Amino acid sequence: THLVEALDDDGLVRDQMMTMLIAGHDTSTAQLAWTLYLLGAHPDWMERVQTEIRETLGSALPTPENTRSLTALDQVMKESLRLYPPIHVGSRLASEDVELMDYTIPAGTRLMYSIYLVQRHPSFWDNPDDFQPERFAGAYQTRVRPFTYLPFGGGPRNCIGGAFAQLEARIALTRMLQVND
Repeated sequence: THLVEALDDDGLVRDQMMTMLIAGHDTSTAQLAWTLYLLGAHPDWMERVQTEIRETLGSALPTPENTRSLTALDQVMKESLRLYPPIHVGSRLASEDVELMDYTIPAGTRLMYSIYLVQRHPSFWDNPDDFQPERFAGAYQTRVRPFTYLPFGGGPRNCIGGAFAQLEARIALTRMLQVND
């Protein structure tokens, strides 16, 4: 409704709706699929996450409040996003001329950067191809260098739906992994 009221161009409204549908649906689906795959491939983490959920929630339905303290699940979700970011490449326009090493990048040039490669770069991550959710535990997490973990982009133009997507994934995963006797 807001888009239709704000925009006079029906084609632009359609394009914006498709972007929101694809960005909001496909990215969440990819995160859920990869996280479940990684848990299936690492039964020790599956057991750890299911034990945490059982001890924290019991049979209560997951909510934003009662899933906030699921630290093992949070670590697994972040590591899943690091290994398999839902968007593999980002794009920006240079707002001014930039000198980068031996290159001049003129203002207005479209720059592409690989989120996938940055998040697996051995200069930034120990054993970058290994599933290690403990990377996102306590003090270790504070050593993650800025702009080396970008599953939702970075800076002022990061994904506006990132926080909601994480909440949605946390609740969905909690319910899927909840063991009810």
